Amino acid sequence: MFFDRRAMMSASLPSIDQITTFLAVVEHGNFSAAAKMMNRPQSSVTYAIQKLETDLGITLFDRSARLPILTTEGRALVPMARRLALEMRTLQRSADSMAQGIERKLLLAVDCAFPTARLIAVLARFNREFPIVRARITIDSLHAVAMAVVDGTATLGIAGPVIAQFPELASHPIGMIARVPVAAPDHPLGLMTGPIPPEAFREQVQIVMANASRHPRQRMFNSPEGVIWRINDMGFKKNAILSGLAWGRLPLALARADLDAGRLVRLEAEGVTDSDWCRPLPMHLAYRRDDILGPAARWIRQALMDDEGGTLPGTN
Repeated sequence: MFFDRRAMMSASLPSIDQITTFLAVVEHGNFSAAAKMMNRPQSSVTYAIQKLETDLGITLFDRSARLPILTTEGRALVPMARRLALEMRTLQRSADSMAQGIERKLLLAVDCAFPTARLIAVLARFNREFPIVRARITIDSLHAVAMAVVDGTATLGIAGPVIAQFPELASHPIGMIARVPVAAPDHPLGLMTGPIPPEAFREQVQIVMANASRHPRQRMFNSPEGVIWRINDMGFKKNAILSGLAWGRLPLALARADLDAGRLVRLEAEGVTDSDWCRPLPMHLAYRRDDILGPAARWIRQALMDDEGGTLPGTN
């Protein structure tokens, strides 16, 4: 079998304008409506479609009726035309972003105590502003978040007061996380009524986030005779408390549904006020002082600072 290479090369590739015009007619049902939407003369739309049909060597619309109707060939090309138009828009956005110096990738490390709902809301807005920027989000705890920013694994980090221990990091306050001490209702502490003496706490396993005991507030019951388990996963911590294995503090929103349903009970400590024991955890956005943030990272920083929102209920 032989192919006529000259015949194959005679067809011209469609232009992006022709593809856009073709899709406009498909979406709006006729040439006149497409022309109005594109703010162009109808003759310009008609010519673009005729030129596209000539270049492709097929008829895209049946014009025998009052309104143009897609032919079988035309219907087959619609999905491909849409993909091509999307790729062209992505190409243009990429070129525009490069011209503006926008990063291709955002590396974000987030403390597991930070409210998920708030983070997702910010990221949804970010995606609308920077649709071609890829994001890699790591959920970790305490020092791990700070270290990720220090060693360059993350451009931005969201963490608690531990940030202050790293002089190479600049930081901005972005709110506070409300926390509550809880246990399962059948846990020895959960069975007690009224304020609980410190000795009773020391007899039970307390589960804390890794390195949390370095913060002064955590030393209230973190005495040498107490049994402390350290983990770096908030989900595991909550499940361990729900199971009755241990007691601990959780972000209020993470515990609220279980408190309301009776799966958890709030604990009171003898001689300790709620304002002291349940003091909110301040959260900060951090980045290296010697790092020059790109437009995408600066946008995230500003978005989190703008809706700092005071005391946050905790992880949703």
